[in-house]
Amino acid sequence: MRSPISSRYSIRDAAGSATENRGISIYLVIGYLILVIYGSLLPFTRNDLTFDDAWTNFPHIPFLNLGVANRADLVANLLLYIPLGFLLCGFLAGRRRHQWVRIIGSMVALLFSIAIAVSIEFTQQFFAPRTVSLNDLYAEILGAVLGIVLWLVAGRRTVQLVSTIYIGGEQARHAILLIYGLAYLLLSLFPYDFLLSLDEYEGKWLSGHIGLLFAPLCGSGCMWKLIPEVLAVMPLAILLFRSLPHAPLFLAAITGAMLGILIEGLQFAIASGVSQGASIVSRAIGMMLGASLMRFISEIDWRWIRQYTRGIVLIGILPYLCLLALVNHWFSGDWYSISDAIDRLDEIRFLPFYYHYYTSEQRALISLLFQAGIYAPVGIFFWLWRWGVWSIDLVRGSTLLPGLAAGLLACIIEMGKLLVQRTHPDPTNILIAAVSAILAYRLLNMLFITKVSGGKPIANTASDNNQIENEVSATKSVAQAEAIHQIDRYATFTVQHNHSDQQCVRRPLWLTVFGLLALVIAGFAAFTHPLGATWTLLWLVSYVVLLWWRPDLWLVWVLALLPVLDLSPWSGRLFWTEFDTLLLATISVGYLRLYSGQSIWSILGLPVSMLMMLFIISALISLGFGIWPLAPLDHNAFTSYYSSYNGLRVAKGLLFSLAFMPLLVHAWSKPSCAVHKLTWGMVLGLTLEVGYVLWERATFSGLFNFQNDYRITGSFHGMHVGGAYIESYLAAALPFVVLWAWLQRKVWVTAFAIVLYGLGAYSIMVTFSRGGQIAFAVVTLIVLLGFMWLSLRGRTQRLVNISAISLLTIAALAVAWPIAQGGYSQSRWAAFERDMIKRTDHWQEAIRIFQLRDAALFGVGLGTFPSAYYWGAEVASRFTTYRFITENNNTILRLGSGDLTYLEQSVNVRPGQKYTLTIDLLSQSDNAALTMTVCEKSLLHSYTCVTKPLRISEPGGEWTQYKLQIDTKDFLSSWMPFQRPVKLSLFNDRHGTLVDIDNVALYDEIGRNLIQNGHFSNGMHHWFFSTNHHLPWHIENLYLSILFEQGWIGLICFTILIIYTLIRCLFNARQRDSFSITLFASFIALLMLGILNSWNDEPRLTFLFYFLLITGLIADQRSLSTQYQMTSLQKQT
Repeated sequence: MRSPISSRYSIRDAAGSATENRGISIYLVIGYLILVIYGSLLPFTRNDLTFDDAWTNFPHIPFLNLGVANRADLVANLLLYIPLGFLLCGFLAGRRRHQWVRIIGSMVALLFSIAIAVSIEFTQQFFAPRTVSLNDLYAEILGAVLGIVLWLVAGRRTVQLVSTIYIGGEQARHAILLIYGLAYLLLSLFPYDFLLSLDEYEGKWLSGHIGLLFAPLCGSGCMWKLIPEVLAVMPLAILLFRSLPHAPLFLAAITGAMLGILIEGLQFAIASGVSQGASIVSRAIGMMLGASLMRFISEIDWRWIRQYTRGIVLIGILPYLCLLALVNHWFSGDWYSISDAIDRLDEIRFLPFYYHYYTSEQRALISLLFQAGIYAPVGIFFWLWRWGVWSIDLVRGSTLLPGLAAGLLACIIEMGKLLVQRTHPDPTNILIAAVSAILAYRLLNMLFITKVSGGKPIANTASDNNQIENEVSATKSVAQAEAIHQIDRYATFTVQHNHSDQQCVRRPLWLTVFGLLALVIAGFAAFTHPLGATWTLLWLVSYVVLLWWRPDLWLVWVLALLPVLDLSPWSGRLFWTEFDTLLLATISVGYLRLYSGQSIWSILGLPVSMLMMLFIISALISLGFGIWPLAPLDHNAFTSYYSSYNGLRVAKGLLFSLAFMPLLVHAWSKPSCAVHKLTWGMVLGLTLEVGYVLWERATFSGLFNFQNDYRITGSFHGMHVGGAYIESYLAAALPFVVLWAWLQRKVWVTAFAIVLYGLGAYSIMVTFSRGGQIAFAVVTLIVLLGFMWLSLRGRTQRLVNISAISLLTIAALAVAWPIAQGGYSQSRWAAFERDMIKRTDHWQEAIRIFQLRDAALFGVGLGTFPSAYYWGAEVASRFTTYRFITENNNTILRLGSGDLTYLEQSVNVRPGQKYTLTIDLLSQSDNAALTMTVCEKSLLHSYTCVTKPLRISEPGGEWTQYKLQIDTKDFLSSWMPFQRPVKLSLFNDRHGTLVDIDNVALYDEIGRNLIQNGHFSNGMHHWFFSTNHHLPWHIENLYLSILFEQGWIGLICFTILIIYTLIRCLFNARQRDSFSITLFASFIALLMLGILNSWNDEPRLTFLFYFLLITGLIADQRSLSTQYQMTSLQKQT
């Protein structure tokens, strides 16, 4: 007895027996014939030729001597008729095995093709743009012949391949990959305008289409063109290595490079082809990524991901729409008015493929593929939406809906182009979008759903009919079961999951909601980034994909990138940095991928939870005090520390650390792995920061110049208003170097740790911060004593461990001692008493303001000290303020006067060049002036400068443009990595004056404007500010700062919390816990620095502090739980 599945195929054979001799459908032939006629007569521009004249002229059509420039058009005619001959022969000859029948069918197909070609060439005489020649006619006939031969050779296999795709499943996937591979090779050589003579090859060599790396005529978008090349090769890797799922990446790279050499070599023989070495590399990379993707897919539990499919679709819609608008140039130019856009509508030609006719075949094909590619995600979204509800009969879903949606979306996009200057709508894109979405939807069905044959069963008798109906019923039930199997096996790629315990836990809805929300906000932050949406979105997507693949590495990435991921001096964003975007992306992936099923607060225990809750409530109340009343959300809302929204900036660190609590609980389900990853993250972060410090010293002051008063700021750009951020980070991170070496127990790790600790000592000493140097000494002492004690308590390698710790300490002292004995460090310590008097006076002033505000309980509010000091301090002068003013849709910068504040922007100025600075100024004051400098400058220190003081010559409300010459002949020329950055600075040093500024521009010798956002229409974007006077921005005492902002409740909760944590760290250290010793040393460093500095107004440091604090509390509770279990076990035994 045959199985139902075999019955299914017998039914298909029975259904197809009557059409065995029909290889190709008549509808397919007619459809392609209409396409040939339409494409041959486009754009249907009628001329005045009469039929008699056409009949007379046609026998005398010429044979043209076509050059290489017209060869592509000739080849296009040949290619157009190959499918026509193929389809006609398939329809007429079918799959008949009788030789004479096939010969006669082939001859009829040829004669019909010739008749079509002749008829079309004759008809083309009536249409003006068309050229009628024997060349085209011969090419069309040759194309038909090739199509007929192709059917006779491969027709049967082609029909079988299409039938396999129609059935779906594993074989369909293989067939689609084969077709894709063939299409890739054919399209790589399009338009086949091969060179035929030595002169043509010589012209190609001199054409600029050949380059060792990039072809000279490739254009400014060369790098972007490599991305599609990489993506296009990836499916080929799946095809080639599907039988070798664990093939070495080196083999994939070699295969990709060989493919690239082959294609680029053939491109040299094509007139319009571009041969360049970068394309070989891109194909090698694409092949490697494709091979890696195979491994990645095979390890993913798609059944688990399926529950998030609809959420992913909802999240992806907004970024997709933004990218769609971006690639369609919505943001590339100024916009027309509605009336002008309507007028442009009269110029649009709605004939399908009208504009494709007036460009080259290569450009037309690229445009078609590009439009199809950008709208295919609509069909993918629809399929994923249906797939997310476990629909079994996906194939019956209507394919019209994705087509209609894509067509409507394309219609909106093309209508939007009417409003954008330098863009041209093409109604054909609407048709392409609809077809592309439908094909994408259908293709996914074919890939992942096995279908029952759609043909009707053939019944000769009543009994045969009943039998067939029974077989059909059985076949359908088996097909449904097989569809489920295909979904489980291929659409979900089910594998053994090493998180089986996680699958048993129901994920709370709030985790999913907040995870999706965090991803949307991160995407919005990247899309609106001042430095450009393309690179930031690419970075964000890459990070999310990487983290989704290995979510357990989030601890490493977050802590490694913490010190360096801040581009605020270039972006101009003061309140939101790139590190914040990274944190949101990490939270999103963590919430969607990781969940331990344990309550956060139950892990911490009741006393600690209550204390944490009190402190959090205190902080939230203080945040409310700080931002209330809400200021208008204009350009000034997030561009100054005087803004009431500064509280949000200060609160970020605490709020982000709290958001990571579920991930920390999950991570500490495996404490040993968590400690290792956290340590790796801290060590990598310290390594990056030390590298930045070495570059900074080498670029500005010299590595071994300890007499100069240059003080590093590192990558902590929040120090543009002073602060102790760099030394706080270094002192807190250094203990983890020792822990890393202790955990790894490898010779090379120990050697690297000694070097890194020495470089860290160098970095903290060249801050020339007295508090930082003391904290470094104390941290080194704690680490030395703690790990010496651990070594003595250990059972093995005591001498080795003690020797390594001793060497590390000696290396640190050997580096620190010469710096401490240097002239500048000695002068700093000599002025300690005088500076302490200034600082205590500053503390008293802060306390006086605090008392005047009558906010003892909950404080004045988070982030309020700069504004409170500005308005309430009894000082002789205040800092210069700046505001953005918008009048008549024009935004200007209004710069006040006072203690100097430098408004600045980094500019790409080179030594020994001349530049022209233009600026528009306005002031109501008679003595108003503005000073402009172009300086080699770090964050706070200026070197060689060109200073241009400018007195406003026409006060009284009239805008005046000024033009100045800048000569950089005195600037230092260095090797590029150590070339000092140059900044344009603006400042107003005339007290009691206001200056309005607009249209700042700095032109180089070829007329390029080096200033971005010089018209200030985007507010602070690309601009930054700095000052040399830091006390008005910080209280410079951690504990006074908490008291000022959060009141006595906040300070008491903070003090109890940190004391409890330190006691628990000491207790666990007695149990030989190296992690607790490290945390203790790190906390002591930050708390000691907090005596003379208030680092809690830097969000990254606040995040690090509370992150380590929560980590210590969770680790402590895990330790207590383990000890309790061991005690219980001992009692039972």
